[in-house]
This record gives sequence, C-alpha cells and structure tokens, in this order.
Amino acid sequence: MPNDDIRLTEILTTASAVANYLGAVDVSADHLAYSIAILLDEITMEDLGRPLSPLVRRLPPGMGGGAEPKVRDLAQRWFAAVGGDVTAVLTTLQLQQFRADVEQLRS
Repeated sequence: MPNDDIRLTEILTTASAVANYLGAVDVSADHLAYSIAILLDEITMEDLGRPLSPLVRRLPPGMGGGAEPKVRDLAQRWFAAVGGDVTAVLTTLQLQQFRADVEQLRS
C-alpha cells in the first residue's frame, strides 16, 4: 500500500468532507475509513452514492456538527503521536496502524 505522503490532517479533513457529502452531522469511523480509501485512490467520493444537498438542514440553527466521541479520541491520540504537527506525513507503517485503529472502531 503506497503512502503517497498522506497527512493525518488530510485524513481528518477528508473524513469531514465525506460526512458532509453523506449528510451526516458527526464524523464517524466509517467516514474515516472512506477518507483513507479516497486518499489512496481506492474509491472516489462518487462511489459513496448521491450527496445530500447542503441546503437540507441537519441541525438547528447555530449548532455545528463534530465527531463521534470515539473518533475524536482517536484523532487526538494520533495528533499527539505525530507531535501535534499538522504537516506531519504518516509513514506507511503509521498509515497501516491508523487504518487498523479505524477498523477496530468500526467493529
């Protein structure tokens, strides 16, 4: 599995875009898994189905979405592991471990 210089921040922001595309309020482990697959060119966003219009209200006005608690914990743990560096590129081994951690959350 080639790494292609994937950053943790890219995985997290792509997961947020996936959640938005699918009309989810919070980022889930599934969104993280789809994000990794998209960044590795294994799937495209369009493979996830039809997007939900951004004009469809998902939350009451003034409330924003976030991440499921277990996803937030994983992101914080990994952010600490890369030294809090938003530009840190994951090694191939780190990417494999992160993906395994995501799969564990999904089960």
